[in-house]
Amino acid sequence: MAEKIFIEKGVVVLRSDSRDFVLPVQYKMEVLAWCRENKIIAEHPKHNESTARFWFGMDIWRIKDEKQRMWFALRWL
Repeated sequence: MAEKIFIEKGVVVLRSDSRDFVLPVQYKMEVLAWCRENKIIAEHPKHNESTARFWFGMDIWRIKDEKQRMWFALRWL
């Protein structure tokens, strides 16, 4: 899949797969609970997780299933 730039902060750039979602870290527990309740399989892409949290205070969520991704987008974006 194509890469997308989510956030730029000076020379530091947060980029990941265009299918990913970026949400503030304070929503992590709420996102996990919602995904569990709705049987949505959400993963954290390991290659960007620490950069997203340290530099931007964000979590990256990857939902591989297209239908589940649509539901996630409707709820969280």
